[in-house]
Amino acid sequence: MDDPFLVDGRVDVARIMDRVRERIGARRERVLAAGGLDEAVRMRLHDLADEADIDPELLARLLSPGAGWNISIDYRVQTHRRGLSRRLVLLLKALVRPVVRLYTDQVLSRQAQLNAYLVHVCRRLLGDLIRLEASESALRARCDRLERRLEALEGSREAAP
Repeated sequence: MDDPFLVDGRVDVARIMDRVRERIGARRERVLAAGGLDEAVRMRLHDLADEADIDPELLARLLSPGAGWNISIDYRVQTHRRGLSRRLVLLLKALVRPVVRLYTDQVLSRQAQLNAYLVHVCRRLLGDLIRLEASESALRARCDRLERRLEALEGSREAAP
């Protein structure tokens, strides 16, 4: 029985890698064909987060619908102190808050908009990238099939007198 990965008794690593790439491409195509672009994006985001050592809970919040993960202008005034000093600190913070918010609200609002925009852009670009990779994989597979057919035709032409 012929082993397609053996050439002259040696393992052909290039053939093995081509086969692995074909299987990965086929898997991507199945996911995309099943309408799973969102799932493919989610999987890729998880892979990237793992590579970057991002907290999985943060990624889950980023992927959740809505913007509950984003910064908020209406932050809660709180303190870790207890007793009378707690009340005094909260009172002072409440008195100072309107003045501080004059300077911080616009900056925080802009940052929240920028954060939401960048998350949207990243998701969109990642979806486009996955679609392009699937298309490229399909084109590469088609090109390989055509090259093999061409080689077979050239080989049969050379064999014929």
